[in-house]
Amino acid sequence: MLRYGCFEIRTSCRSCGHPIPINGPFRSLLCTACFENLLLSPERIADFLNDFEEDYEGLTEGQGQGGTLMSGSGTFEYGYWRLEPRCSSCKAALPIPDDFGSSSVKCTKCDSVYYVYPVPEWLQKHVPSARFCFTPEPPRGNENTADLKVDEDSLHPVVMACPKCAAALSVSSGSERIMNCSYCNSDVYVPDAVWKRLHPVRKSEEWFVSFEGKNNNQLQASRRLRDQKEEKKELKTWRLCNAPGKATVKFRPILIILGIFLSLVVVISLVLSLAGYNQKHVLSILSSIAPTALVAGVILVPVGFVVRTLFSAKIGRGKGCKQAMTLLAEKHDWKHDGSEYNSSLGYINASYRGRDVEIDPGDDYAIEVDIDDSPFYLNTEPPGYPQDGVQRFTTGDSRFDNLFPIRYATAELAEKIEESIEDAKVVLAPVYWFMDRWQKKLGRLKIDWRNAAVHLTPGHVEIMDAGGKYLSAEDLEPLLEDMIVLAAAIDAVASGREPEFPE
Repeated sequence: MLRYGCFEIRTSCRSCGHPIPINGPFRSLLCTACFENLLLSPERIADFLNDFEEDYEGLTEGQGQGGTLMSGSGTFEYGYWRLEPRCSSCKAALPIPDDFGSSSVKCTKCDSVYYVYPVPEWLQKHVPSARFCFTPEPPRGNENTADLKVDEDSLHPVVMACPKCAAALSVSSGSERIMNCSYCNSDVYVPDAVWKRLHPVRKSEEWFVSFEGKNNNQLQASRRLRDQKEEKKELKTWRLCNAPGKATVKFRPILIILGIFLSLVVVISLVLSLAGYNQKHVLSILSSIAPTALVAGVILVPVGFVVRTLFSAKIGRGKGCKQAMTLLAEKHDWKHDGSEYNSSLGYINASYRGRDVEIDPGDDYAIEVDIDDSPFYLNTEPPGYPQDGVQRFTTGDSRFDNLFPIRYATAELAEKIEESIEDAKVVLAPVYWFMDRWQKKLGRLKIDWRNAAVHLTPGHVEIMDAGGKYLSAEDLEPLLEDMIVLAAAIDAVASGREPEFPE
């Protein structure tokens, strides 16, 4: 069943401040005062319609909302109501055509004309439930030009006298405000009365949109449920693929120690057997040796790990990483907080190359770099909590999909990734570039709407070492530089520009 919304929107010219009505789904507007052309983004018009759709169920017939919106694209005064199409002049109900193709209808009371036509493709892309428009101005065939409806009187030229030589001047809607007299070659300023006759002031009028089916929020909610089901199914496979490897690593030291112990038992048994001892004597000797060997193993194994921790450059408190942190802070005149404590690597919060940076090598995500409203949500470790307005995608590249069990992008980018291999390479170029440089060391990587955060495989490599994770000293500065490049490249993709990478 169709539902209807009434809209009345106006903005102002950025050049002269003159009010400009938006009497339909038009992206190009012409200021009738200074003739400056104002271009609006598709999202700007779509947002008003989506806001109405979100409020629709809470409104009764005739109720609505309104206000003033200040944004980077200008200031907008708006109002929307739950109303069926009516004449903006006399408020009489407009006839609803049987066929919603492009046509026009007349007000049965005052003969005002309204144009009925399908919503433009660019608008339906952002407002999927929008179907047809009823506007007092005709649809624009070319949104790159401001094709205004001109009063019929303005099509006929107006004759006026040249104030200098009294010659007859023909002034039309296409004439300049200051025109040249062909008789005396004087510049003549067209009076306000004539100019306004040829360029009538446009006023804000009501226009209407019919809606049908699920609105944008409902479609996004349905898509999110599908994404979550798909994600849950894939994560089961992801865990099965990754869990055995982790389990093997976890028990490897115990298996090695047990293997060494059993090997010693076998060797001792063979030696004793070769020395002429019978089986009974061998077992007796082994039973007397076993307690001593067990006690020695219990003592020596932990001592061995402690010694290795204290003397290895890759194990322990990350002394080299802490020194690298100090040098990095001195190089850029940053503050190295917490460095005075022996048990802490310290951390850095700074601004670097126009971005907020956090460096904490002992944290789960060692380096975080600010990203302003990233179009991606990618995570190498579940669970994930993507922002609104993104949808799950699959690249078909097992290397990428296996690394990121959580992978979302804005709807526009997700469609590009799944529709074209070539487009996917362009869109995901920043992430592939980073993977090529760091994947062998990559522990965790998360890109969301706030920042990109990463941790490489910890500097300490011993499984039995439960100390804090940290980066290797030689990786600290190169990793920071690459994170800055990654963030800038993601910004470029978000704005439709080609990302740049160092040679």
